[in-house]
Amino acid sequence: MKKRAGMIVLGVLAVVLCLGFLSIKTEKKPVADKQGTGMVFGDMMNQLSQNMSLWNQMSADEKKQAVNAVIAVYKNRDNVAILNPADFYMAKINDTLVNNPSVASMDIMTMLRILAVMEYDYYNGQNKDELARKILGEKAFVENQARRQANVQL
Repeated sequence: MKKRAGMIVLGVLAVVLCLGFLSIKTEKKPVADKQGTGMVFGDMMNQLSQNMSLWNQMSADEKKQAVNAVIAVYKNRDNVAILNPADFYMAKINDTLVNNPSVASMDIMTMLRILAVMEYDYYNGQNKDELARKILGEKAFVENQARRQANVQL
């Protein structure tokens, strides 16, 4: 009798453990993705509208959300199309901040506009060369033309 009760308890325990293992759901986050700022989106965008000092603390999801929001603002407010995806501009902003830390004092709207103009991806009905020359200035315009030509040749 005791042996039989022990076998039943052991069987029930095995079933419970198996069901427990099968029902456990684990959520794995990519290792490269940071936790993020934990800020409310509006507060995060208010900070980015002042300067880019928060950018390096943000997760990839927060950065993507911020870039998409800026693209939407340009579309709705200024009737401007920016066609490259948010991931493209996230990488451009990251590279820009690494290569030229002084631009961290710039706000996200200005930075994205300049990057889109440099990529000839700022569609507002103006001639791309004239717009780039106006926004970037003559020296930066010539440097950007050289950069674009070098990228075409690669």
